[in-house]
Amino acid sequence: MRASRLVPSVAVLSTAALVGLLVAGCSSSPSAAAQSAGTSPAATGTAAGTATVSPLAAKLLTAGDLPAGWSVEVGATNPSMATSCPLLNTGAWNGSLPQRAEADLSVGMTGPFLVEQLAIGSAAQVDKAWQIFVAAIPKCTTFTHAGSSGASTYTVTRADFPSYGDESYGFGLDIKITNGVDASGNVVVARTGTAVVLVYLMGVPNVQQSLMEQIVAKAVAKA
Repeated sequence: MRASRLVPSVAVLSTAALVGLLVAGCSSSPSAAAQSAGTSPAATGTAAGTATVSPLAAKLLTAGDLPAGWSVEVGATNPSMATSCPLLNTGAWNGSLPQRAEADLSVGMTGPFLVEQLAIGSAAQVDKAWQIFVAAIPKCTTFTHAGSSGASTYTVTRADFPSYGDESYGFGLDIKITNGVDASGNVVVARTGTAVVLVYLMGVPNVQQSLMEQIVAKAVAKA
């Protein structure tokens, strides 16, 4: 998991759905992260330059696509969590898509934190992955992840967003960490042609949905 900080005394990491926020005490190596998502380290290249740079990098968001103040999080890795919620465990449904890439960006120590994950396959592959994702949405409610020195509780709710691509779903995500740090934001998943785009935007405190809408629109357009 990638290391970031919300406050100087609190080390927090991100998983695929945390966008820069982690439970206290959780740790993972890049190779373990890749294994949890059913991929090899070389297959999980990101725009941030971890492992191998994916040929899909040109289709990912960059700091230049965002308002002033954003920068790339170098060395970020975002393994999936052990949960049936497809937002927190993306490898369970899009891990089979042959081309995947990720962009990790942030603004300062307390965010916002942004993770964009792009997965591409054949029409049949994407259709199958999308069906698995949609079927698992009801499993995204509340999930607690325990670490050696604490735990975090993630609460997922459906949220209203504009339509993106061919089909899309929007969610609210709240994270309560036992050390007292709370974060919240949104997740949007969109299917456009033979690509699936996931965007996670979190912050302390919450980030405005209007910013998320602008970011997702750009992400889907680039994909």
